[in-house]
Amino acid sequence: MLTPGSVLTMSVETQVVDAFDVLVAGGGTAGCLAALAAARNGAKTILVERYGYLGGMMTAGNAGLTMYMKFSGREEDHEADQATLGTKPEDVQIAGGITKELADRLIASGVGLGNSGQAGSYIFTSSEDFKRLLFDLMKEAGVTLRLHSWIVDVLKEDDTVQGVVVESKSGRQIIPVRQVIDATGDGDVAVRAGVPFYQGVTPADESVKEGAKIGDMQAMGVMFKIGNVDLPRMFAWMTEHPERFSKQPFARFTLQEAKERFERGEMACLNVSTGIEGPPRGFQVYNLPTEGVATICCPCYNGDGLKVEDLTRAETTLASMVGRWVENMRQLPGFERIFLLDCPQIGVRETRHIQGDFVLSIDDIYHQVEFPDSIGRGAHPIDIHPRPKWLNDPGTAYPPRWYFHIPFRSLLAQGISNLLTAGRCISATHEASGCIRPTVQCMITGEAAGTAAALAVRANTTPRDLPFAAIREALLAQGVLL
Repeated sequence: MLTPGSVLTMSVETQVVDAFDVLVAGGGTAGCLAALAAARNGAKTILVERYGYLGGMMTAGNAGLTMYMKFSGREEDHEADQATLGTKPEDVQIAGGITKELADRLIASGVGLGNSGQAGSYIFTSSEDFKRLLFDLMKEAGVTLRLHSWIVDVLKEDDTVQGVVVESKSGRQIIPVRQVIDATGDGDVAVRAGVPFYQGVTPADESVKEGAKIGDMQAMGVMFKIGNVDLPRMFAWMTEHPERFSKQPFARFTLQEAKERFERGEMACLNVSTGIEGPPRGFQVYNLPTEGVATICCPCYNGDGLKVEDLTRAETTLASMVGRWVENMRQLPGFERIFLLDCPQIGVRETRHIQGDFVLSIDDIYHQVEFPDSIGRGAHPIDIHPRPKWLNDPGTAYPPRWYFHIPFRSLLAQGISNLLTAGRCISATHEASGCIRPTVQCMITGEAAGTAAALAVRANTTPRDLPFAAIREALLAQGVLL
């Protein structure tokens, strides 16, 4: 008899399908780069994605690609670095390889907005064009796509994943694999393989000493698109009322700089203080390649992104919240005729931190520790709450032209010989994850994971036993900046 709380055990016949050298779980920015890197390095690669498109938060969540250049909080450093971006970008950019190639293709095709023709703090794109570009890249590289498929289990022998179990409209099937990359964001494959993890704030986080509760997670949020926004009128109003402007925390544009970049057809971003009754008190505006369309950030909801009940409540609550935001924003100059163009699925910032051979900490990141196994660099400031008090002001807390290194050991899943992680679920503390989870940093870890998995297949070994010199040589050959 079926009663609430009871557990039912069943045996299910499961078909075994084609085997692959490398299986990438999750088609977000980390997973796409992992699949491309693996395939370009000669591995027979399959990318498994639960939706009917690729790109994750970039295409389904309206997020921007961030960030490609060193972070300068002080205004004088920021202005100098923005000028350098247009004349000698290699002096200020931190990302190369496929990560930079993707940015260049977006900007060159006109479906991505950068600055001075380069990838800077952000790139905002046309979501549908980006989806098509990712499909084209996968076809060029020879990646097998399996869309509309959920990974529900793994088959493991000792410390090795032998196969991945997927569920789709075709039923339950098993894909035999030699190497697996978990780019699901939540570490779903790693957990099913028995890898230990922390969720949210970890005991190693400094903010615990200041009262942060172990297990607390970043709020979920949504970035929505509006149409019929008159951005020239908005800029004119804000020029007359500069008290309504504040710098976006990470791009740091002044109002005049944002206005000039918008007029040149480049990416511009700013914070707007509304001064109206009711929400929102303030919001972030990002222009897009399509005239009259902008992305707005961002209503939030506190909940657990691993609980279906919380996700359901978040979706329904934020749908109502976004409606109120749009209605109230119509009181502002430039926004009188706006309509809601796209309100995507909830964006989950943080859940599991899969434990790896090395746990990246806020101390490692802030102090720019140079690891012997660095697989790339990141430059997104520590974007979490709570954060240590000494990090509260991005404009003054960081050294000039700041960036950090990411160690390969943080991609190696504890206890499993052929499983790598990529993206926001890699081995890091809650505080460090505030630098790792943004999209460019996810792509950097994805490219490294895909490269290492393919090299391990070629050498008939495990990523852990592969000499790091071989990984480093391959990444440098791909143009990755180490």
